Amino acid sequence: MTTTINPQQFNLNEADKFTADFDKATVIRQESAEILETIATILSDAEAKGEKASGKLELQQEILDLDSVSENLRQGLFRLLVLGDMKRGKSTFINAILGEKILPTGVNPCTAVLTIVRYGENKQVTIHFTEESGKHPESMDFDTFKERYTIPPDEAKKLQEEGIEAFPDVEKAIIEHPQEILKKGVELIDSPGLNDTEARNKLSLGYINNCQAILFVLSATQAVTQNERRYLENNIKDRGLTTFFLINRWDMIAQQLEYEDELPQAERDIRQVFQTNLMPYCEVDGKNIYNKRVFELSSLAAFKARKKNPTGSLSGTGFDKFFDTLSYFLTHERILAEMVNVKGLTRQVYQKVHEGIGVHLSVLDLGIEELKQKILQVEPQFNQLVEIRDDFKKEIRNQSEKYSVELADDFCDFLSNLDRSFEADFEPYQPDLKVFELLRGQKRDEFKRNLEQAFNRYSNDKMAEWSKRAELKLKEAFFQLAQSAEQYGGAYSQVTDQISAKLSQQTIDTVAVDTGEKSPGWTRWAGAAAGIFLGNPAGAALVGFGALDWKSLVGQFLVTAGTNALLIYGAGSLLGPIGIGLVGAVAGGVQLRQAKKKLVKLAREEMKKELPKIAKTEKMNVYNSIMEIFKNFEDGVIDRINADIVSRKEELEGLLAQKSSQEIDKTAEVARLNTLDSEILAQWNTVEATCDRLLADG
Repeated sequence: MTTTINPQQFNLNEADKFTADFDKATVIRQESAEILETIATILSDAEAKGEKASGKLELQQEILDLDSVSENLRQGLFRLLVLGDMKRGKSTFINAILGEKILPTGVNPCTAVLTIVRYGENKQVTIHFTEESGKHPESMDFDTFKERYTIPPDEAKKLQEEGIEAFPDVEKAIIEHPQEILKKGVELIDSPGLNDTEARNKLSLGYINNCQAILFVLSATQAVTQNERRYLENNIKDRGLTTFFLINRWDMIAQQLEYEDELPQAERDIRQVFQTNLMPYCEVDGKNIYNKRVFELSSLAAFKARKKNPTGSLSGTGFDKFFDTLSYFLTHERILAEMVNVKGLTRQVYQKVHEGIGVHLSVLDLGIEELKQKILQVEPQFNQLVEIRDDFKKEIRNQSEKYSVELADDFCDFLSNLDRSFEADFEPYQPDLKVFELLRGQKRDEFKRNLEQAFNRYSNDKMAEWSKRAELKLKEAFFQLAQSAEQYGGAYSQVTDQISAKLSQQTIDTVAVDTGEKSPGWTRWAGAAAGIFLGNPAGAALVGFGALDWKSLVGQFLVTAGTNALLIYGAGSLLGPIGIGLVGAVAGGVQLRQAKKKLVKLAREEMKKELPKIAKTEKMNVYNSIMEIFKNFEDGVIDRINADIVSRKEELEGLLAQKSSQEIDKTAEVARLNTLDSEILAQWNTVEATCDRLLADG
């Protein structure tokens, strides 16, 4: 039975349009999953029946793909990562979205811990500890959680300044709550704040690349800080991430003014400041979409309004406009990307089924010896398929070697030459140096900590700079591989058409259907995998579904730069000489400016001596990391090509075996196969119609 998806079945004029949009998206996802499950069931039943008739169509890979995408559609989440520094009102903002006080406000909870808010039947918090701690997850109620893992903002700020993690053995906290919007599939990830430690940056980056949108919270009453700009520059800009900038506490501008008539000018001035700072991060395909990405919000007012009337107006808080934009993005643009993937998958499944049915029907009248001869006749074409596979494999390996060598050399050169611009580059990071205060042991220790943090910030930023260069090179490589996959796929399809033509008789009873693109399934997989680096929406959707192994494909690269940053300073190779120079500067009573210059000069000299050695050592690690990325890509593509070749051969061998072992009822088999073709075609048409309606809605 064919399921009909009707995206218009919801009344989108309800007061709570935000929730209604998610209801609609959930239905589209669930019913799309049902269609894929139906197709998988039809194919599984057909394979079982075919085993007793003219043979199987060898659709194991197609059934696995349908099941994988269907399962991920059912479990599909709208992950929203909330980023922002301390005292920006992140907790109040999240509570305003949920319409309930789930996170404590007025204090900074879980400063060093990612907090994930997701749906659960019962209200509880589960603390997940780091692997190194050896501790098992611990569940607790909200009150216990707040008591154990909440610290005041001043204390949190002090810990951050001193580089001390409040809860070093905690990886994340998961809050479960039966809130309605969470039940729709929304998952909120509250980051512990912008930071400089490598471990925490890696953790945040891992979530950044697995979220549908980033919500970057700023404050209208505080200028954009250097820390915020650094984070945006290093982790957000030029990475193709969908980021919404939320200027919170907009209503507090008026409270800071002495005269009411000053408000319009004050708001204009503040808007100009934020526009100047945020404009560079609001470009998509060369177009600036600042007005679609930046929102002026009053979270506390919105929270109070939602508490008073959950379906009431949020006019005047900025949340009405923000909810409209966010929900449209998640429930239209995101769903459309997912449906494009579903559409492509069903099209290629039908194509494979249609082709296999044509072959089966064309040889039903052949005798055993005739069929053997035809199978022998297509052997050269199967050899051609193997040649195409090997040629593409060779190209992947050539690209792998080329870009791995280039990036390893580039990393080595980049690291070795950091000393050349170090004095100018390090100036913004350098902590205050008050010479006479350093005579006191406590102050010396404090300065040493600050200096170490400054080097950490500097090294992290430099590694982020190199990683962006590397990403651009990888995008270049995978763009070429995506194009090559299409070319090899076209040649591959021409050969499979030749196989079908040699096997086929003049008359094929299946419905004549133009499936449009005739690329084999492995081409689609290769394009989606390459799309990870190209920012391709369909590729990103496929990764989100789990049809690709995201971690094994790109995980190594995402941490390469960050891991190597620690090698520069982690062992203290620079801090030793700096400490010696600092003692000399203080003991000699040199002036502040001279002491700073001496400090940086000593660091630069040590870098000049040590960094080339470190670069040479790490060059092979970078090379191997990049090679591993291409190896995972190669393995995925080649495995799928091999599976396709094997399935085509096994289909013919199955036909021959069936003819050799039993008499086939041609009339019944023609009817069965034509019915199968029609059923899969009907399901594909349903998906096509749904996708077309979504495009029309957009």
